[in-house]
Amino acid sequence: MTAKKKTSAKKAEPELKLPEWAGKVPLILLIAGAVLVLAGFFADRSHFAHAWLVSFMFYLSICLGAFFVVLLHYLFDSYWIVSIRRVAEHLACLLPLMVVLFIPIAIWSGSEFVEVEPDAAHHHEEQAHKTIEATEKAADVSGDTHSSAHQEEAGHSHEGRLAFYQWMHSEKEYKDTGKTHDHAWFAKRGYLSKGFWNLRWIFCFAIWGFFTWMLRKHSLEQDKTGAAECTRKCRVLAAVGVFVFAATLTIAAIDWMKGLEHQWFSTMYGVYYFAGSVWTSLITIYIIALFLKKTGPLKDIVRESTLKDNATLFFAFTVFYAYIHFSQYFLIWNAAIPEETFWYVKREDGPWWNVGMLIIFGHFFVPFLMLLRIDVKTRPEVMITVAVLAWFLHFCDMSYNIMPLIHRFGGWMQNIWIDIGCLALMGGALSMVFIYFFKQHPPYPQKDPRIAETMGVYVPLHSEAKASGK
Repeated sequence: MTAKKKTSAKKAEPELKLPEWAGKVPLILLIAGAVLVLAGFFADRSHFAHAWLVSFMFYLSICLGAFFVVLLHYLFDSYWIVSIRRVAEHLACLLPLMVVLFIPIAIWSGSEFVEVEPDAAHHHEEQAHKTIEATEKAADVSGDTHSSAHQEEAGHSHEGRLAFYQWMHSEKEYKDTGKTHDHAWFAKRGYLSKGFWNLRWIFCFAIWGFFTWMLRKHSLEQDKTGAAECTRKCRVLAAVGVFVFAATLTIAAIDWMKGLEHQWFSTMYGVYYFAGSVWTSLITIYIIALFLKKTGPLKDIVRESTLKDNATLFFAFTVFYAYIHFSQYFLIWNAAIPEETFWYVKREDGPWWNVGMLIIFGHFFVPFLMLLRIDVKTRPEVMITVAVLAWFLHFCDMSYNIMPLIHRFGGWMQNIWIDIGCLALMGGALSMVFIYFFKQHPPYPQKDPRIAETMGVYVPLHSEAKASGK
């Protein structure tokens, strides 16, 4: 009798059943991506390494944004997230597993194999000389001739190949000779140390693994016991985790992406990456929830109001991202300090001007205007279009941050197939793990205290039931 009850209970539990074509897509992406990545590695190793970083930061942002959505739910007790929380939990739990994709970056971080396009190298040289001239004028006024002389030497381009993170070459040079002409690195040497850099990335993945897996562990435990204590534990984790999240996301964005150009200063860079991450993650969660509502086990759980609330938050982060990106640009433009402006000057030439305009209009104006009406937030054809646009623009955004370092004109587009290969490989691998997680666990929280409210079901209070004689 007991065995029969267990069997029936197991059958009653909703399962993830994907259409036949959907189950094959991750494997196809993985195989096609692997072929392109292998070819790209031998065709242009420098471009391949930067394309790998672009794809890594793209998928990292989706996972970090999902982590924030889970934290947001427990911090504000937002009931509408409950039905899609399991989607966010599984996306967030990919964070510690992404260490596998980061290991190649850690291995080649200090290797000197990067070849810069001749046009890009010449452009960098011009900007360096402009910086030197401005520094010399300041040095003449202050009488600091020592600083001026060293800066002049620093302006000379490195011969041969560069290190992936060039500051690691400066650190090595300083350890070998006791001298350095990289004053930007020397001023930040307490932070820009390879040993400390390795400790930071290990710490980031470890802390992400702890918080994401513990939050999901308590959520799954509540599916079995229904205990409110599980929610309380998650709220405590979220109260601490939101500060850990802010610190580790900032470290990751600065160390792995901004660190490519360590001479640049921006106090808003972490918030800028955060805004783009949550923006991309929200639309990704929306599309997954919509797909599972149409074909999977969430068809009776996810309501139109849930999708509308998700799209509304996405709309809010569309505005927030635009505000942060504009603020960063405006402050640097207004101050007009050469040590800061060179980053944007480099991105206002060649194809990067067009990419910048694409980000301004496609990342803000188009989704902003498309989502102004309330009714479009629940229309699949509109939201799928917005999602494809968002993924494309976020990829352009990550490329805008990374690729101008080695490409000024046509090199980026000529080798775009390598970028597509990296995106396909990582996307296929992460999708397979995500689907595995979904098949192993219930697709939505079964006994969350607010699951009934999420589904629009009113549950009478105990006092009301008692008063009515029930």
